[in-house]
Amino acid sequence: MSQAVGFRVGAEFSSYSELHREFRRYQRDCAVQLWTRHSRTIEAQRRRAPKRPMNDALKFAEIDYACIHGGKLFRAKGTGKRTNQRTNKTKCPCVIKVRLSPDGDKFVVKEMIESHNHTVQEAERERFPRQRRFDSAVQRSRADIKENLVVAADQGIHRDDSCRDKWSACKTNRTDLEKMVPPLAAAKDATVVVVVSKANVLQAIYFQDSSMKQTFERYPEVLLLDVTYKWDGLRLPTFLLLVIDGNGESELVCMWFVQNEEHETIKQLLHIFKQKNPAAERIQTVMCSGKPNRGEVISEVLPHCKPLTCLFHTLRTFQADVTTDKLQVTVGQRNLLLEILHNMCYAASAEEYDLLYHQLLDTNAQRAIDYFHRQWHGSRGQWVESFKHEGETYLTSTVKRAELLSQQLQARLGKTADSAGFAQELLKAVDSLRADSDCRAARTLQERPPVGTDSGPAASAYRELLTGYAFSRVRRELEEAEWVSFLSAEAERARPACRRRALLTETGSCQCAFRTAMKLPCRHLLALRRLRGHGLFDPALCSARWTRQHYLRDHPLLLLQDPGPVPVQPTAPVPTLPREQTTTTTTTAAQQEERYSQAFRVSQKLSLLAAGCPADEFDNCLAVMTAVTNIWARGGQVRVTEMNVTHPEERSPTPNNMPVEVDNTNQN
Repeated sequence: MSQAVGFRVGAEFSSYSELHREFRRYQRDCAVQLWTRHSRTIEAQRRRAPKRPMNDALKFAEIDYACIHGGKLFRAKGTGKRTNQRTNKTKCPCVIKVRLSPDGDKFVVKEMIESHNHTVQEAERERFPRQRRFDSAVQRSRADIKENLVVAADQGIHRDDSCRDKWSACKTNRTDLEKMVPPLAAAKDATVVVVVSKANVLQAIYFQDSSMKQTFERYPEVLLLDVTYKWDGLRLPTFLLLVIDGNGESELVCMWFVQNEEHETIKQLLHIFKQKNPAAERIQTVMCSGKPNRGEVISEVLPHCKPLTCLFHTLRTFQADVTTDKLQVTVGQRNLLLEILHNMCYAASAEEYDLLYHQLLDTNAQRAIDYFHRQWHGSRGQWVESFKHEGETYLTSTVKRAELLSQQLQARLGKTADSAGFAQELLKAVDSLRADSDCRAARTLQERPPVGTDSGPAASAYRELLTGYAFSRVRRELEEAEWVSFLSAEAERARPACRRRALLTETGSCQCAFRTAMKLPCRHLLALRRLRGHGLFDPALCSARWTRQHYLRDHPLLLLQDPGPVPVQPTAPVPTLPREQTTTTTTTAAQQEERYSQAFRVSQKLSLLAAGCPADEFDNCLAVMTAVTNIWARGGQVRVTEMNVTHPEERSPTPNNMPVEVDNTNQN
């Protein structure tokens, strides 16, 4: 067996890359397969010999290479029930020992035993998994290799490597997007846009119906964006875009079906969303998952809004990136770094963040510090909690709403045979979720609180003004306002006592996260108003999006009357109304709710009676109800006249056999 030139006893190498390159050449020329039997880093060696000079750039102080058939023997730990177990270990004596030179600045080959107790042939070496592994060139043409088994055999790729192929097949997109376009386009008042590459290959589908557009038009301030892969049997990345309505419900406003998640694809879809929705100019915050390029794309297309990163994805990214191998730190240092980064995510103020930042610098873990500066420090306004809620976020720190919505859609999807069937089932699932949301909204507005449950007149007034979700937040702030104390108080401002940060509260504003994120009265503001003798109830303290009037007027199910166009100014506070006008508005809203409750109960009974009619009479009943609805929609009046009709097979009429004649009377 010929020895490779340059790899011999006494050979010196000035760097680890040079040693590794010569080591690989030695294996190829000698037709052997070696593995690293033993190694000791310079850091560990320095603890054993602190006075010995060693170059840190070499990484290792000792390396032992052994034949793949030698080295440490395999010792079975089982009971012997599985007897057909084999091992490659045959006590092969081949070994190569590399050590540092006396001056600690080079690698030196100290010992080489090149004898083997098995045959050494090139064909045998090619059967090992290391040689059958795909290189970069093969990976780029793996699809062509699979189609031509002859070429695959020539390149050393065996059909036994099925585990890798199966995993690759699972990760490839098996969904034909082109088949999804017709059923999506057939949806009523739907906007479907296809995104193609320069080679005219379909990359993504943009879908949005009229209901989604109307919902986004009403509540565009906070947009949640997340991607889901959890479709049964389909590898189809789907972006879900959500908003939060006035009652705290998650509403789907757009869907993107993509072949890949590349930067340009997401950028084009965002441009389409901006063009199709004029309300995109009113977006204040976009919450997305922890992909590094998502915030950059959002800033490019929507420069006026603030991109935020999901807290859960941020913590998960820290857990994956901060490891002992990547940052060259010990286990204790890794735990300390993770603790500091975790506390940074929950920092309540800029001062607390700066304190934790200096603790990170004091660890002297240079690789971790460089990683933090390169990836996170410059974008701290997107992932630190105190910086997140400086604008309208409605205290949303994660994209959990999007994940829950994807789970609900998955639960409602039926079995689909192809992409077209999946698109149809998905649209049905979206309609089902929308109907459930409407039912919850109707049930919420029908509920009336028991008499005497409110703690005071202010709570009763806020209950009449706000939706149930917003009032539940304000009610807690009213309860906590009794325990707020102030460090100093002036005529129009005060400094409340806060454990984690310094706050400044005025009669109409506050620096706390609840006030800035929710646009609702916080405990500090309410306590200051009580201290100054002002009333706790003030409609100007509440954003218009949280009021019952806004919710009733704009909700498609609860559209009682057309009040006419109202200019929307989400960032400005609601103007203060006179007391008489406020009382009249509240009374009108209460009357509308009561009338809706009465009409809803009657319509439910009418639907049950119509469903119980004979099959041949159902169309007539449905036509009567439709005629009444159309007449009322035109502003006409309806007069009902009962008609007794006896069927030939019946001697006397029954209540179910009495059709109603509708007389349309228009009075001008």
